[in-house]
Amino acid sequence: MLMPGGKGANQAVQCSKLGLNVSMVGCVGNDIYGEHLINALHENNVSVANVLKRGTTTGIGIVQILESGDYCSTIIKGANYLLNENDISDNLFDGKPLVILQSEIPSHIVEYVIKVASMYQCKVILNNAPARSIAPSTLSSVDYLVVNETEASFMAGSEVSSIDDAHSCAAKLHKMVRSNVIITLGEKGAVLSSDESTMHFPAVFCPEVIDTTGAGDSFIGGIAYCLVNNIPLTKAIPFAAEISMCSIQKYGGQSSFPMLADVAHALDYSDL
Repeated sequence: MLMPGGKGANQAVQCSKLGLNVSMVGCVGNDIYGEHLINALHENNVSVANVLKRGTTTGIGIVQILESGDYCSTIIKGANYLLNENDISDNLFDGKPLVILQSEIPSHIVEYVIKVASMYQCKVILNNAPARSIAPSTLSSVDYLVVNETEASFMAGSEVSSIDDAHSCAAKLHKMVRSNVIITLGEKGAVLSSDESTMHFPAVFCPEVIDTTGAGDSFIGGIAYCLVNNIPLTKAIPFAAEISMCSIQKYGGQSSFPMLADVAHALDYSDL
């Protein structure tokens, strides 16, 4: 089954399904896979004006769904690694509240975007997935670092196998970034380390796990929605967890992502 994906595209689609105005920046190949990705973004109301075509193949992932609903994937790099600084206009950041980055593009582009975004007071969410080394000077300009336990372990150099481990790891990573760290722990919930405190959020009950593909991307879309709407992280994390929970009850990545109307009941508007 051919399905559109990629962390950046997934995150863009979930943001759009929640009602945000979203532009995607990236590269696809000049092939049927690239057309498929662009069409999927367009159908989900994501601007593709800055999605460029290169004369090569589109990056793809081969996903295997396990009986538990978890998945494993094999990633084949392609045009996504041909994105360069000249493809990224400063106008993309001027007056924009938020940029989301992940690590399926070249490291120097991640660093460049974070630098330019900071110049325009555009907040940065970094999803360091797949995990890679990032210069301390770059991390210090990241406003929101969102990683799972494997990625957190890599970045902090310490194992995350329990909630207590996640507390310690989040506090350590918090010293590296500008302000906030979120470590997602699957069925164990999530841990937030902010300037105020480090706290744990329990997982949202899921009656049936069918396919976890894109669950982390769906979660990040929920966080982004709340940040753009000035909703604090203490309310954003449970909301994002609800969104992610909805996504894993269906097969597929982007096609399983909920609309705002499906999850609005989960947002606590008290004290806002």
